[in-house]
Amino acid sequence: MSLVAPSELEPELEALLSRWVPDMSSRWQSASEEDIAAIEAIAGGELPRCYRWLLHRLGHGFDEICFGSLDFSARCIVEGYARGLFPHHEGMMCIANDTAEDQPQLRYYDLAHPVRDDAPVFMTEPEGEDLMPHYETLRELIASATFRNYRLRPMPFRVEGIIGAESGGNVLDALLPLFDELGFRAPVPCGPLCLLYDDGALAFASYQSPAWATPDGLSFNLGGPSEGELRKLLGIVSTSTRLEVRRLTWQPSI
Repeated sequence: MSLVAPSELEPELEALLSRWVPDMSSRWQSASEEDIAAIEAIAGGELPRCYRWLLHRLGHGFDEICFGSLDFSARCIVEGYARGLFPHHEGMMCIANDTAEDQPQLRYYDLAHPVRDDAPVFMTEPEGEDLMPHYETLRELIASATFRNYRLRPMPFRVEGIIGAESGGNVLDALLPLFDELGFRAPVPCGPLCLLYDDGALAFASYQSPAWATPDGLSFNLGGPSEGELRKLLGIVSTSTRLEVRRLTWQPSI
């Protein structure tokens, strides 16, 4: 058994929530030992580090933090399996039930293919047989939702758009070195399909589904204190690289 304290299992993720979610210190709550043991039995083996962190730190769910209708709580999963609510998918375990009345979706954890001390997340309908890749890791799912809801959305000015590379090019090959040079840092380590960057004044997020990834183009959200600051960064991206910034939508509308 690991001697690492639950709060230290995912230090970057924990720091992200603590920094941006209001009153986060009162929200940390472990699932019961009985529910954790039941989930370990359902998984049939050792749980990935990120999911262990989730059970011990947000074991009663985090729907009010990130997902309004998705219930990630340990009790929900244990009860759902006991009632036979979750269809069997080989090598996978359901980790979230959807309480929405209109088009509910489940989230499954691909335990058969661990990656980066975590595992991929898939989504499907309660009666569906097909699984759609959702996030490369559970860590990215939680980090992306937290960053967008509590870092990006409250910013006074935001812009959405697409950054494209020349045909056959890869946006990340030019964009990530530039962000590093400009002082942007990733608050949580993520893969190439989930970009979260912050320089203290501006915040940048981009997500691509593993099912529809396009290396030569990515959609993005950028937020900051003024329209001028956002335009300045986009201008640097356009002039310092061979990338193209297009299809911009501003909030507030311009």
